[in-house]
Amino acid sequence: MSVQQENAARISSLQGRNYRVINWLIEAIGRLSYVEKWIFISTVTAITSSLVIGLFYIMLRLVIKISAMLHGVHVETGLTDYSVLAIHSHNKFMIVVTLLLGAAISSIIVYKLEPEAEGAGAESVVEAYHFRAGSLRARIAAVKTVASALVLGMGGSAGPEGPSVQIGGSVGAFTASILKLGIEERRLALIAGAAAALSFIFQSPIGAAVFAAEILYEEVLEASALPPALLSSAIAYALSLHILGPEYKLPSILINDLLSLYSPAALGAYILLGLIEAVFAYAFVKIFYAIKERIDRLVEKGVINVYTKTIVGASLASLIGLGVPAVLGTGEELLGEMLSAFGAQEGVGQLVGLHGSILAILILLAVMKMLATSLTVGSGLSGGLLTPSLFIGAMVGQVTGIIIGPHIGLQPAVLAYVGMASLAGAAFKAPIGLAFFVAEIGGTPALIVPGLVASLTASLATRRVTFIKSALRKPLPPSTFTAESLLNILRRMGAKNINITIPSIAKRFTAIDWHASLRDAAAIIMRTGQRIVPIIDENRRVVGVLDPAYIGLDLSYMIKSSQPVIEVSLINAPIVRETDPLIRVLEEMVAHGVDYVIVVDKQYRYLGVIMFTDLLNAVLPYIATSLQQNSLSSRGVK
Repeated sequence: MSVQQENAARISSLQGRNYRVINWLIEAIGRLSYVEKWIFISTVTAITSSLVIGLFYIMLRLVIKISAMLHGVHVETGLTDYSVLAIHSHNKFMIVVTLLLGAAISSIIVYKLEPEAEGAGAESVVEAYHFRAGSLRARIAAVKTVASALVLGMGGSAGPEGPSVQIGGSVGAFTASILKLGIEERRLALIAGAAAALSFIFQSPIGAAVFAAEILYEEVLEASALPPALLSSAIAYALSLHILGPEYKLPSILINDLLSLYSPAALGAYILLGLIEAVFAYAFVKIFYAIKERIDRLVEKGVINVYTKTIVGASLASLIGLGVPAVLGTGEELLGEMLSAFGAQEGVGQLVGLHGSILAILILLAVMKMLATSLTVGSGLSGGLLTPSLFIGAMVGQVTGIIIGPHIGLQPAVLAYVGMASLAGAAFKAPIGLAFFVAEIGGTPALIVPGLVASLTASLATRRVTFIKSALRKPLPPSTFTAESLLNILRRMGAKNINITIPSIAKRFTAIDWHASLRDAAAIIMRTGQRIVPIIDENRRVVGVLDPAYIGLDLSYMIKSSQPVIEVSLINAPIVRETDPLIRVLEEMVAHGVDYVIVVDKQYRYLGVIMFTDLLNAVLPYIATSLQQNSLSSRGVK
């Protein structure tokens, strides 16, 4: 045997052992209870997400070091906020150089390897939950890690949470795919991964979990996602304490007088602050999408391409950074220093390198951060929108606190924290999660109620204006099937008396190869009018079924997607063999909660599809005859 043959045999043997291990693991998980299964899945997801995001932070710190060398500034080893070095830079022109360099390298990596890694990450996770059956490709995590570190470490105005949420979501979805979990479980694993990522970087276990479950819908919270999200979030929080350290970048706030915090005047101030923050949240969302749509339109018209559009956004953002360097980078560590300095307001201007009225400086920072972030993320560069929202909310909250705080007995810094929850809660339509979130990073549960009042006020005032365009208003009502009632009828009357065979009512729906894309499946649906598409392998054996309505897959997304159909299919498809009794058809429909079954032969090769309406039309005459006979018998008629 040659060396090549020996290597091939060795690889084949290793692959066989790997498959056996995975299959054994899948079978073992299948025997676990609900709680045991999700403890396992949440633990694996949290640990993997935390390690990948820990790597992201290592890369970010390395890129910051390189940027600091270019600026000629010495920075601490753990620095992750570009704005701190930009403020102290002796060569402000390097802001333009680093930002353009980071944008160029990042765009090449993203658009060559994984275009889905562009822009903000939270939107991608919600879109995957609703329209891709909870599927996010694993390589998104790798591409997002590198691209985001380059953008944020070289001056892009954005947050680390967007990339982290997308990384965590892709890890959760990948874990679910490896374990061959169903669609609903894969969706929950996706959200568990996103919650773990957010908890890891902000050390906010409750707020992160609630936020991840809340951004899916505008008007309700997805309660089913909370248990796995809380589990993974708590584990990621524990890991973050050991990897990033026990102190988050924002300082804890000390509440001296709880009565003042909950006085009628203070509650009125929170409502007023919510209305003020609503104006800025509305402006931020509208400006972001106006810039994004304008740049995308230029790409569609061929004026620029996907690579140069990021350069356009980075160039304009760098011009803002030349005048106000404090709005570049993540803003996390600078915001922490500013919150500490708010007690001595005269030091804030010196801290950010600006001179003038403190009120004017804070409003300027809020507006410029809004523009710089919209240009960075709106042009397709990788970064999040949550941290900038917290930054802007804190600036507006502090201005409000300076003006009205002394009159109601509140520290201005309290309204800065409440302002963070208010603006971000309105912009993401996650008021409950953000209230807990800010209370946790602020170090006191006393902020939960003020945060809720202001955040709910701002969310109601901005109505459906949100960064998360893929969020649905509320869950769609479940489809109503009568398969269960028909099954009960046939069982009572005796299905053996029905002389109908499965092949006689099966219809030959067009099937698709499992390597084909969603675009190909969309073409079949539009050409044939069939609602589902059976998925087969090279031997015509059924390996799944694509049911867009069941998994919430949007047809407009399918038309544009090259994603393989097998990634979003129902692997555990409702299948009956041609020789099965007719009642088996209804049992499979009821078990899977669908109105169809796939018919196969003895070798599980595809034959056709039986829809519930076709089955109903076939058995109705038998049911009517049986009812008539029973009626006659009850009256004594022979």
